[in-house]
Amino acid sequence: MDAWFGKKKRKPGGALVLYTTRHGATQRYAERIAEPLDALVKDAAYMSGEKAKSYDAIVVGCCVYEGRVRGLEFLQRNAQELSGRRLVVYTCGVNDPQEEQVRAALDAQVREALGDAAAQAAVFHLRGAIRWRSLGVLEQVKMRIWMKELRAKSVRTPTEELLLSAEGGGIDFSDEADLAPIVHAARFGKEAEV
Repeated sequence: MDAWFGKKKRKPGGALVLYTTRHGATQRYAERIAEPLDALVKDAAYMSGEKAKSYDAIVVGCCVYEGRVRGLEFLQRNAQELSGRRLVVYTCGVNDPQEEQVRAALDAQVREALGDAAAQAAVFHLRGAIRWRSLGVLEQVKMRIWMKELRAKSVRTPTEELLLSAEGGGIDFSDEADLAPIVHAARFGKEAEV
């Protein structure tokens, strides 16, 4: 029936790309990652471990919201079923993962969530986007408070400066060039050279 609606029916094996998104950047990355892999793309909330285990490679995109990695729940619930698969995890948030504190916090959350499976997973941290007009009322209030705190700081990170300059509008840090190593890890595994 999917063929009638222009969707290709995918056979078990191959790659599966899951995502959890708050404002769409993690989903956009997931869709771009899936293209060269000819992978099925799904919101992680609608995928079971039982179905996922029929895929050879599983890519899970997790959004970072208020400093917390969201979307690791799928991996926590299904660690047993996913054992032995090529597992790739990427996070997507506004803060720069090249900053040591940011990267360390993200790595710690991913390691904690994956437990023993962390050793087999290839983990990447990407930058996302923020658009003030897409924020809900509570989120806008939180952003105003955060911007006020940033303006009060005497020393700011480059990301904080960019966020202040884009206040009320939007800023997009996403870069599709960052996706090639993720696609490579999904195809060949964590240890394969790029």
